[in-house]
Amino acid sequence: MLKQSVRRPLSRLGVALALMAGPVAALGAHPAALAGTVSAGGAPVGAPTGSAPARAAGQPSAGQVTVLLELGTEAAAPAWQRAAAGARRALRSPEAVRQEAARAGAGQRREAVRALDRLAADVRAAVPEARELYRTEALLTGLAVTAPAGRLPALRALPGVRAAHPVARKERVNAHSVPLTGAPSVWAGVPGGSGDADRPDTGQGVRIGIIDSGIDYTHADFGGPGTEEAFRAVDGAAPAPAGLFPNHKVTGGKDLVGDDYDPDPSSPTFQPQPHPDDNPIDCALNGHGTHVAGTAAGLGVSADGRTYTGPYRPGLDPAGFRVGPGAAPGAELYAIRVFGCDGSTDQLTQALDLAADPDGDGDLTDRLDVVNLSLGSRFGNTDDADSIAADRLSALGTVVVASAGNEGDVYGIGGSPGTAPRALTVAASVDPHSDADGLRVLAPDRLAGVVPAHWSSRYQDWAAKEVSGELALPVDQSDGCTAFDETDRARLAGRIAVLSWQTKDSERACGSGPRADHAADAGAIGTLFAAVDDHLAEIAGNDRIPAVLLARADGERLRAATAEGPVTVQLATPGNTLHGVVGQEQPQRTDTLTDFTSRGIGVPGVVKPDVAAPGETIWSAKAGSGSGGMREGGTSMAAPHVAGLAALVRSAHPGLTVEQVKAALMNTATDTWSGDEHSGPVYGPERTGAGRARVDLAVRTPAVAYAAGEGAVEGAVGVSFGPVPVGGPLELTREVEVRNVSAAPLAYRTGYRAATELPGASFGLAPGRITVPAGGTARVTVTLRVPGQLGRVPDPTVDTAQAGHARSYRGELSGLLLLTPDDAPGAGPDGPPELRVPLFAAPRAASGLSAEVQARLPRTGTLLTLGGTAAPAATGGLVSAFALAGEGERWPDCPADGICVDRPGDRSADLRAAGAATDAPAVAAGPAEQLGQGMLYLAANFWAPAVTPVGVHAVRASIDADGDGTTDVLVSADRLRGSDVLVARALDARTGKELDVQPLNARWGDTDTDLLDSDTVVLPVRLSVLPGLREGASQIHYGLWTGLAAPGLPDPAQAYSSIGLDDVRPTAVLDVLHPALDVRSGIGGPAAALAPERPGAVLEVRRAAGDRTRLLLVHHLNTDGRRAQIIGLG
Repeated sequence: MLKQSVRRPLSRLGVALALMAGPVAALGAHPAALAGTVSAGGAPVGAPTGSAPARAAGQPSAGQVTVLLELGTEAAAPAWQRAAAGARRALRSPEAVRQEAARAGAGQRREAVRALDRLAADVRAAVPEARELYRTEALLTGLAVTAPAGRLPALRALPGVRAAHPVARKERVNAHSVPLTGAPSVWAGVPGGSGDADRPDTGQGVRIGIIDSGIDYTHADFGGPGTEEAFRAVDGAAPAPAGLFPNHKVTGGKDLVGDDYDPDPSSPTFQPQPHPDDNPIDCALNGHGTHVAGTAAGLGVSADGRTYTGPYRPGLDPAGFRVGPGAAPGAELYAIRVFGCDGSTDQLTQALDLAADPDGDGDLTDRLDVVNLSLGSRFGNTDDADSIAADRLSALGTVVVASAGNEGDVYGIGGSPGTAPRALTVAASVDPHSDADGLRVLAPDRLAGVVPAHWSSRYQDWAAKEVSGELALPVDQSDGCTAFDETDRARLAGRIAVLSWQTKDSERACGSGPRADHAADAGAIGTLFAAVDDHLAEIAGNDRIPAVLLARADGERLRAATAEGPVTVQLATPGNTLHGVVGQEQPQRTDTLTDFTSRGIGVPGVVKPDVAAPGETIWSAKAGSGSGGMREGGTSMAAPHVAGLAALVRSAHPGLTVEQVKAALMNTATDTWSGDEHSGPVYGPERTGAGRARVDLAVRTPAVAYAAGEGAVEGAVGVSFGPVPVGGPLELTREVEVRNVSAAPLAYRTGYRAATELPGASFGLAPGRITVPAGGTARVTVTLRVPGQLGRVPDPTVDTAQAGHARSYRGELSGLLLLTPDDAPGAGPDGPPELRVPLFAAPRAASGLSAEVQARLPRTGTLLTLGGTAAPAATGGLVSAFALAGEGERWPDCPADGICVDRPGDRSADLRAAGAATDAPAVAAGPAEQLGQGMLYLAANFWAPAVTPVGVHAVRASIDADGDGTTDVLVSADRLRGSDVLVARALDARTGKELDVQPLNARWGDTDTDLLDSDTVVLPVRLSVLPGLREGASQIHYGLWTGLAAPGLPDPAQAYSSIGLDDVRPTAVLDVLHPALDVRSGIGGPAAALAPERPGAVLEVRRAAGDRTRLLLVHHLNTDGRRAQIIGLG
């Protein structure tokens, strides 16, 4: 997805949960066994009993949701696949196989169409306000609809509906970068490979689908006329002029949406109604798809502006090109447009369905060979509609290449559909060259000249007029993230604003768009961003004034000079003479990762991303320019490199399966490094997969290796044990299969190279050597061992502090299984290359502690003793005590009447128990001091763990502090911008003003409270921010609920699981000065809020006379399903 400085995050809709079609995508966690925990005087967690009502609403009560209603009626693909397989087993001729499969697919497609007609009629009758978006018949029989959230149960209950998959809105996320991947060596032919790998290979005979914003087929890079006039003459809503499209390069396609389509209701360009047509030309405004297509398979544009027609060979001089050839210049392109000229899309599943059957006849022989998805949503899920469709398309025989996302080093943030197990998911690395734009300094003379800069992507008038002026430094603020005051408005009017720029998201207060807007509002004619580091990244800016980004040295020099006297610069010139004029060589940064590339996922069976490719500053075709190029950065730019490489592998070895093509590219990758000059620790699988792709080795490998056997997920190559709770000595095994695709036997030595280490844990391999017969397989066993005490240390490439605080992290064990050819150590120039398979596990020390009533003290006291097994870790456990507010019923699995859950990950949004506590009685003697120093703690326990407590959804609390029946304060689980600093943010419910920010679980990330991969979270808030509390009026009402982790003021009307809410009114009660339960760590000790926990420790429970409130204990380091314990005190 395109690296944007302002990102509009996307929604992911829970199936029966019906999450609002709003701004965040989710990564649901793996399911957990959740047996009820029984304790003395208590009952299993689960029955809806307690001091406040539980609500399992199952959907928000307002807002619009978009879902794909999947029918049980089979789609065309399974019937086509069965018929083809049966005909092959019967030894039919290839033509007979094709005909039988085509008949079966076409027949089943007709059945699907009829079933969808019936469903559409049922939708119109049952939910007339629902709006149909599209239908799919090839990969799954589905009807996509947008409807009021409260009507989702009615849609889910319609006859024949098998599942209601969320449709997540997706964002869009080379003359020098392509050679780094080894593609030119393949163009010339690589001796020593199998099959036809010794012939020149440019991807001929392979079709690459570009599912994006369209392709400017008039551009010279795609064999078009190569003039701006030809582009302007095309009406995108009318049929393409004859001879322009289709052409020999862009051989087909469809526009599914139209120019003005944008389904994001928060966007100023919101227009959710698609207007499809048969002309998939791109818009000049963004040109994302054109840039992507050029990187994947552009022909190249010579320095004179003409289409380059070859020869394609190593060593082509970059100076001879306006736009260099793409990775597979001989491949055909097929344009499927899912974006309008601006905004996001919810049409991806339809596009993938079209890729499976471009002519819609049920014969899937014409499916595309490769598709590129330079788009995605944050916190992706392996089982949303788009991921499911991507996996099914892959299983059908199409290599699906997807970008990993641009959200940086945040746990679990990897984007969908890149989280689909079969997808080939691509991170962004750095290549040795960057083409920068220019900023011309006109005065003073001592600074005069052109300095490298990156231009903002949203400003479109760089060539239309000259923009020159004096630089100006604002006084009130240096970054421009808020509106400028009158003094600064006077300083900036008619000048170019100089603003600071932080490269890392976690350190940046806002993006380039708001800053440019504030500068323009102040009357500035341009914006100059001065970065804090030495390399340039992409910025978006706005469409009103030009903006440029300068590296640290140049920015500091101009800033200092401006403070001393007038500095005049030229930003833009007629004729665009400053565009791409500065070439920067940066060989020392080769094979590092970009700051923005997203950390992926590490769940059981799946670790993402899969490979890396160049994606920082990529030069490719610019839509509407005729023959020009532009520079973009993002994993959107990395993915098409790999799509082109996959086309080269398919062309060289047409007999390889999708899984084998993916494995070949992963197995032969090379390391990515955290430091310049290949220094510092190497990146592990969650950041880079197997490493940076090298297609020159991929086409030569005679064998491929991938995860297999128990615990493996179909289509995954890497081995992932996922999060593993460790309560004692542990051994787990997985297998890797090595398949010989050559005609000669092979032998490999096995070895392991660590990327991240974890004290007390290790991987073992057996056997030490394997022999693989020609056309056969052999297996290697991988064993995860934790024999004793387990440590917790961060990945060495991780910043342990973000936004000024210790971040949350999980300990990880990861690296590479290496298969070294026995007769040729390493990847020799002529011998078989060494193979690599990513290995990943996230073991954590887990306790098995619980409390029992030891004694009942006179009148109102109870002593509890902690027993069980402590976590095998150097640090002890932690326990917190709360008054139980209530329990929530577990939603049933679908299919079921009413509320149900299709996807295991959505269990992490299903509240199981909740409670509250205060430490006020323990922190001070008098009421005023207690209210001034005390804390309120709100606990939420769920039916399943979440990878992160702030992903697609988050837990919230509504607090009525003055007893008037309305919410005064809203507390939300949140994260500091672009970071894993996870916090509870308290907001004034009326104004949205921030009142307090506390770390989740009341500790920053350097204390292990097990926030990641957990089913429990605690929201702390200072009592002093709750209005109206005093002696005699210290009772609050509260409720906990789950909702979208969206920016802005949370709305409890959108809750889809809650405890202690009556509609939106908080009903659970706690007296913060005189709580019904006052629990101390030890007799007379401090409040039991994250108190040390060990076998034999004692908790003292003081309670009000006659009170029957039950106790909710949270054992923070226990295993999932055993963290929450409910105790009746008699």
